[in-house]
Amino acid sequence: MLHKWLANFLIGLTTGITAFGMSKLEEWLIDSRTTISENILEQSEDNQFYAWLFLGGWCFAICCFASILTIKIGPGANGSGIAEIMAYLNGVNYPRLIEVRSLIIKILCVVFGIAGSLCIGKEGPLAHIGAVMA
Repeated sequence: MLHKWLANFLIGLTTGITAFGMSKLEEWLIDSRTTISENILEQSEDNQFYAWLFLGGWCFAICCFASILTIKIGPGANGSGIAEIMAYLNGVNYPRLIEVRSLIIKILCVVFGIAGSLCIGKEGPLAHIGAVMA
């Protein structure tokens, strides 16, 4: 019984540390985006268009990068994670769902998606991340 409690504790601890690291990376990317756009705005009076263009380009580029990573490198990282894990636990063959590659791609793509201003949450992906860590 002690082994089960220790395993659950370690899974929760590593998932929590991963979530903390993801939040810090998201904050850094969003702060960098904000700093660069503020620098563009401060350069002259008529740079609102260029700041807007930078913000749109930043979000588009980072979201496209995350999409390409998911499609080409880690297709097991598709979806939110909760439904996929439930299906996998019920016996559905879901290829590449429980892989280290899917774990890394899921972490990176959630960070890039949130930093790219997509309307996504971390709860489902963190359930998938914790399941892969387990």
